[in-house]
Order: sequence, then C-alpha cells, then structure tokens
Amino acid sequence: MAMTIIISKISAIFLIMAVGFFLNKLKVLPSEATKYFVDLLLMVTTPCMILASITSKEFNPETAASTLQIFICGISFFAVSFLLGWFLCKKILKVQPPEDLGVYIFAFSTINSGFMGFPITKAIFGGDILYLMILHNICLTLYMYSAGPFILNMNSGHGSFDAKRLLKTFCNPSTILSVVSIVMLFAGLHLPKLIFDSVELVGDITVPLSMLVVGMQLGESNIGRIIKNKSLVLMSILKMTVVPALVFLLVNWLPLTDEVKVTAVFAAAFPTAVVTSALALMEKKNSLLSAEAIALTTLISVGVIPVTALLLSAYYGL
Repeated sequence: MAMTIIISKISAIFLIMAVGFFLNKLKVLPSEATKYFVDLLLMVTTPCMILASITSKEFNPETAASTLQIFICGISFFAVSFLLGWFLCKKILKVQPPEDLGVYIFAFSTINSGFMGFPITKAIFGGDILYLMILHNICLTLYMYSAGPFILNMNSGHGSFDAKRLLKTFCNPSTILSVVSIVMLFAGLHLPKLIFDSVELVGDITVPLSMLVVGMQLGESNIGRIIKNKSLVLMSILKMTVVPALVFLLVNWLPLTDEVKVTAVFAAAFPTAVVTSALALMEKKNSLLSAEAIALTTLISVGVIPVTALLLSAYYGL
C-alpha cells in the first residue's frame, strides 16, 4: 500500500511537469512567463513552505543529532563531488575546449536540491526529510558562491572569493527564513495558528508551480542539439546515476539516522543547480553549456528521481 501511494505521488508530480512542457510548446505558458513564476517561487511560496515545514517540528535530541549529521554529509558531498568531477572531466572525458572544464565540473558537482528538491521531497517523504533537505541546501549555497568562481575559472588563472557576493546570496527570503525557522525550532517557538495556516496554504502552491516551471524550461530547451555533445551526455549520465549509487554505498554503513541517509542519497539524485548558468554568465564563462547541462540532467532526472525514491522508500521503510 505504501509503495502504491509513493508511485501515485511521483506520477502526479511528473504529470504536472509534462503539463508545463506541453503548455510551453503550445504557447499557453510562453517562455516570457517563466521569470515571473520563478520569482513567485523563490520570493514567496518556497519561503512559506520552508517556514511552515520547519516550525511545525518539535525540537528533541534526535533533531539536534540529525542536524549535525546532515551538515557533515552536505559539506563532504560537495567536496567529494568536486574531486570526482575534476577527475572525470579532466582525466577521463578530457573535455574540450579547456576553458570549459570548470563549467563541466560545476555542473557535475551541484544539485537542484532547492528549486526541485524541496517540493519533490515534501510531496514524497514529508516534512522531516524536507527539513534535512533544507539544511543540505544551505551547504550547497555555501559551496556554489564560495568555491564557484574558482571552479568556473580553473583554466583561466583568475577567479577570486567575493565575500560581498556570498553575503548578498544569503540575503534572500529562502535562506533567511531557513535560518529564522531553525532558530525558532531550537528555541521551541511556533507561529500563531492563523498565521501558520495561511503560510502553510501559500507554501503548498510550491509543488505544482515548481513542476510547471521545470516543464516549461524543458520545453524551451533544444534537446536535439544538446545530445550531440558527447562529453556533456556522458557527464550527465554519470552524474545522475553513478553519484547517487556511490553516496548510498558510502552513507549506508555509517552511524547515521535513516532520515539523514535518505536525504543524502535523494539529494544526489537531483539535476544540476539552475543558478550555475547565471554564475557562469557572471564569470564570463560558457553559460549556454551550463544551461544545456541543466536541461539534460533535468530530463534524465525524470527517470532517476522516481526510481531513487522508490528504492529508498523500500529499503529504509520511510
């Protein structure tokens, strides 16, 4: 019965994505609408979902332990992903031209644990795993905006740490409310019922809206041109299949809670982070290649995410 419920939830999520794809192709939801939907997600609905999800939890010793564990897992994941990406792209695939090496590594080592991860995680696994995914996403943000410029400029001899950019990145509604919500959780504070119900209702919009946007973005992509890039295709397939499997093999035998293990593996199954394209553009790198990596890994994730969710649910009984 539990497996049937999970399959039903996953199918509903990706059917919404398909609706977004076809509505984009039919020009009912044109590409121009994507920006406004994304702004609504990032500025309003996702922060509300985060606030409602975390403040509805009760603080206990298990929560404190899992919080520390997921931070350690998150930091370790991005460090190892960077090393794997460098070895794969430089030593095995030997990507060309050399100045694109950093773009490939950055695409390989980042994940869309926020934009796609939050709503899908909440729909499939519920609030406890979502809480841990939010913490994992904080590690992602630190990685992207501290190490990102260095990685993108690996073969160009420049790229520096920008403290102002890192601070500016953290001053966004999702990150701010993540921190505020965690402080409230640890302090035992809760929202008044009327405010909580309103915030939760707005947050519930995140799941269908985010999947519509992902479908629209896939509708805008030229998949035919993308798959001609063999290095990109191989990198994307390995990222979306081998990395989650490696994470499972590494964390499954560690003294971690099952919830932390599920979060670490499920996070690894998400595609390249959407913001990597914007960062590549800011660093005057190949932002088109980055956008193509996002599109291709997102397409692959349509198959990978459901399979990963089903396997994790069956193995850990969550």
